[in-house]
Parts: sequence; C-alpha cells; structure tokens
Amino acid sequence: MQTANELQLLLTPYDDREPVLKDGLPSSAAARADATDRKDIALEHFWDETGDPDDLEEQRWGVIAPEGAAGDRLIALIQPLIDARREAQGGHEVMIYRVPSAMPPDEAARWRKQHFDVSAEVARDLPRYQLILGDLHEVPLALQQHQATDGFVGRLCFREERAYEAYVDKVLRWERARAEAAGSARFFTVHDGTVATAIGHRALAQPAIAQLGRYKLEVADLGDQGEPSVDAFLEVVKRPEPTVLFSISHGAGAPRGGWKTDGDQRGLQGAMCFGRDKLSGGDLGDSPFLPGGIWFMLACYGAGTPDVSAYWHWLERLKQNREFGGQTEAVLAGLPRGGQRPFIARLPQVVLANPNGPLAVIGHVDLAWTYSFEERDTGKALSRPSKFVEVVRTAVETSRVGSSFRELLKASILTNVELTSVYDQAERQRAAPDPARLGHLWMLRQDLTGFVLLGDPAVRLPAMRRRLKKDAASKAEPGVGVGVHEIRSTAALAAATPGIAAEGLAEDAPKLPPDMNMDIDDLERAIGKLLSGSPLKAVASEHGIEPKQLSALKEIYRKAGRAALGVK
Repeated sequence: MQTANELQLLLTPYDDREPVLKDGLPSSAAARADATDRKDIALEHFWDETGDPDDLEEQRWGVIAPEGAAGDRLIALIQPLIDARREAQGGHEVMIYRVPSAMPPDEAARWRKQHFDVSAEVARDLPRYQLILGDLHEVPLALQQHQATDGFVGRLCFREERAYEAYVDKVLRWERARAEAAGSARFFTVHDGTVATAIGHRALAQPAIAQLGRYKLEVADLGDQGEPSVDAFLEVVKRPEPTVLFSISHGAGAPRGGWKTDGDQRGLQGAMCFGRDKLSGGDLGDSPFLPGGIWFMLACYGAGTPDVSAYWHWLERLKQNREFGGQTEAVLAGLPRGGQRPFIARLPQVVLANPNGPLAVIGHVDLAWTYSFEERDTGKALSRPSKFVEVVRTAVETSRVGSSFRELLKASILTNVELTSVYDQAERQRAAPDPARLGHLWMLRQDLTGFVLLGDPAVRLPAMRRRLKKDAASKAEPGVGVGVHEIRSTAALAAATPGIAAEGLAEDAPKLPPDMNMDIDDLERAIGKLLSGSPLKAVASEHGIEPKQLSALKEIYRKAGRAALGVK
C-alpha cells in the first residue's frame, strides 16, 4: 500500500529487513535540493552520431588504466581481449590511456582535455568504446561518468588477477559461439512488501514489459508475489539461454550498528536483499548465473560505493529544516570514512568473473531512488520507464551493451540541460526559480547519473533476435522486410525480394549451411563493412562467418544490388 510519502529509497540495512527510510520522504523534500549542486555537463561530440554505433572499426575501442606497475599488470591480463578488439576494428591500433591513481574526482574534465582529446585532428580515431581497468580509487568514478557523456564506457574490477583472465576468456568464447535461441528479457521484482519495490513493479516493471511486448520480444515478469525467495531467483539465473535480466530490489547497506571491518563492507554492501535473506558475492560459486547474459540490477550500492554521496548535503538540509525525521548517518552509513576507499561491489565482480556468468552488469553507485523511472518535476508522479525499455530492447536485439547503456545516459544529459535552462531563465528574469521543480530535476539527474556499466562495453548478447527461415517468400508478413525471416539459400533471397533481378543468384550459388542461424541484418552489416573496404578476416571473425563463405555472399549481394539498380 503506497503511503503519502512518495520519495522512496531502495536501501535496507544488512542485518534487517526494514528499509532505512521505511516511510520514505515527502515529495516536498525535493525542493530543498535546489542550491545543493549545479553541475553543468559539457556536451562534446567527437563521433559521427549518424554512424553505426555497433561498428567497432567506425567507433574504435580503447583502454583506460592506472599509471604505474598496477596498470601495466592489468593491461597484460586483458591482452587477448585487446588483440581481438584490434582485429575487430580492422587492425587499427588500440589506444591505451593512463590515469594517475591520485587524481582528484574534479580533475576528470581536465584530464580529458589534456590526455584524451588532445587534438581535433585525431578526433575520428578516438575510441568511443572505452574499457576502464581498476577500482574506484585507481580510476575515479567521476572520470567514468565524464567519459560516458558521449562515449560507451565500461569498467572491469576484480580482487584476483585470475578473474580478469576468466572474464576475457568468457567474452571471447561467447563471441566465437553462435547462440541457438533468440534473445529474451526477464524482469524479476523482489516483492518484499515495501513501498519502494511496489512502486518499482507498478511504475517500471509492468509498463516496461507491456512496451517490450509491442516489439514482439520474448519477455516475462518473474518474482514470487508471496514470500521473496533467493532460491527462486537462482533458478531464474540458471537458465542456459542468454538473457537480459532486470532485477528490482533493495540493496544492502550498513548494519544498524555499522560495519565492523572494511572487509565486511566490501564483501557485503550492495548485496541483493530478499527480505531477511541477502544474496552476496560470497554466496555464489561457479554455478550458472545468467550465462552469456546481461544483468541490470536496480538497487542501492548494487554496482559500488562512492567516496562521497551526491545526496549528503541535501539530506543534511532536510534534517536542519526538520523535514527528515531520521538520522542522516543512518542513510549514509555505508559511505567510506576516514581514508577508506570507494569500491566496486563484490556481487557484480563475482558474477562477471564466473565462466558461466553474464558478460556485463549495469548497476547503481550511490543511493538508488525511484526517481529514475517515476519523474515528479511536472507536479505529479509520472511513470517514465521508456529510458529503461530502450536499454533492454536494444540489448536483446544484440546491440553492443555500451551502445544500449547510452540510452539511459541520454536521459541524464537531457535532464541536465533542462535543469541548466531553468537556472538560466531565472537569472535572466532576476527571479527565484521554482524550488520544487529544481529539486525534482536535480534528484532525477543525480539518480540517473549514478548508473554505471561494469564489463567490456563492446560485448553483446550472444543470441539471435531475428532468425532466418527456410522459405521466406511463402511466409513473408505484409509490410515486414526480409530481415525478420530465415533465409537458407540465395534463391530464397531473390524470391523474398520482388523487383530485384536474379542475375548472379543461381540455384547452385553458395548457401548458408543448414545449421547456421545467421541473422540477415547481421549479414548485411558484415557485407557492408567489406564493401567499404574493411579486411575480410577481421569482419568474418567479428560476425562468426567463414571468410571464404562471407566473400562469396558479398559477391552475390553486390550483383543483386547492381541488378536492382539496372547496372552491371
């Protein structure tokens, strides 16, 4: 049952089942956030926004690592991935950038100007896909957030060196494989009886499932409506087919008495809460956990813990104005203190290192509110799950996860632009801006900015969204292109495409093997790269096709296209 207080936090103490903010906060509390932080995000686009975001040769891929011996070692551990990405981007050298480990968070923008985009002349060679190596004290969160304003940025962080090697091996193994099943989406809400998860299910999961259904994607709504169950969740993630899983739950914060040791905090904070039960990284081994999939985990501290919360000053102001009855310390007790370091959560580290685990995890660093999907700046709560729907939809349709994640960051950038315009309008009119609107927009921006991507941003769901059929001509749906059907031979391609001459499409032309589930859209992308001059072997490796076969199919495709244009 929803209470009068609408601002809900997805945070539960590790030793309790009651949320830290059991009654939430009144919507009016957001009005106190207007003077807290005015952070303008500079929009600098160095990449062609009209280009294919999933084309590595066009977008490029690079690495950002700490300076010194630690960074050298991390780079060496992922060398096979660097080699594979170099080949995938047509042999272009993988650019590697180094970051001082002691770089203050506010130096992120300056570092970019001085070390990343140092010259406009080389802008087209800059890697839009960027893999950060190391924990938050080695490469600060602010740098990841700043680079992600126009790039596709992910981070790898593990306790053990062998985990880096295991992750790289898993990624390359899945990229060589051809998944038999079509991609799917699963939503798992922990129905623990709290207002926050109830809002998450009503305002995010249910409408998102309805929207995805209109795209004719396979999607399911999971999670026991009765007693929340860790075992039920583990059964879901054991399924072998690659899946995009979106979970909604509370994240574990500090126990009521605080963490006893740094090790406890690093190992348990951000654990997934199921009422009294918790699921932490230490509870998992190498059993299948979303193999080859992508996990979007919505919970406080699910991805990690920053050194300073974006909400500290705001909560203090609420306390001073007696609008926040709880203790600020109770909400922010999970933050590092006195020289402690920020950190990536243990749970995503463990599942990413698992050879039978996911390829990427999207989660929240800092406190996670319901603002990101239930916006309030218009004066009333409006469910706006579309930003999350686009992340899931594009990931299921096998876009690279960095490209899919950008759909969420676009909303953050647009919110920041609106927030800035409200400030500027007020300054021009020399009038005080609406504090409620400013506060709600500020909360929305902070909540969206807290999401980060863990894993290589260039990975994609190894599943076929659209599968090719043996007789596309007889099964074609009105108004639907050939790309959504199975094509087993080039003769079927000609039959399914009225108006295109069959020159060069002889019955004895090369055919796709019967056991090859090749997506025609993916095949077209591969052929397009060849026609634009990309190396045959690199393209064939990236798309999982034999070079000789891809070359033959390119010639067939080229002849058919020229015939359709009336040229030879």
